[in-house]
Amino acid sequence: MGGMTRALSRNLAPRPDSATAEVELLAWLLDNSIPIPGTGRRIGLDALIGLIPGAGDIVSGGLGLLVVVRAAQRGLPAIVLARMLANLALDFAIGSIPILGDLFDMWFKSSVRNVDLMRHYVTEPEASTRGQWLFFAGIVATLGLAALAFVWLVWALLGAIFG
Repeated sequence: MGGMTRALSRNLAPRPDSATAEVELLAWLLDNSIPIPGTGRRIGLDALIGLIPGAGDIVSGGLGLLVVVRAAQRGLPAIVLARMLANLALDFAIGSIPILGDLFDMWFKSSVRNVDLMRHYVTEPEASTRGQWLFFAGIVATLGLAALAFVWLVWALLGAIFG
């Protein structure tokens, strides 16, 4: 147990309380619990569970959702919870892609990111949520541009076929 405690303290900042400690441990297990020899990098159970086609990503996504549930119970702002869900959705969507998703899981550690958000807003409840709103404004702008590009592409194809 001592090795796990040392590894946990290396990968996550000190815990403000036991409720946060619970999700920190879960995030560590999901994202950082397994060292990759010779690389200095770590993966977690999320990457291993994700190797099981279909069900693996659902199980790891469900476990990651526990962090968001605990944050909601702590009363974090809705925009922060939405950001946490976006992190989880991105991990789930890209993580579901064979091989590419497994590589993505090594880099994008949604549970650790979500615990960092939770820790920030638990220790500083009055902290600004401006960055979270800007994040979602960027997503809306990107999706809007993608939709316009798609409409333009369909229009151009139809024009080429029937024009």
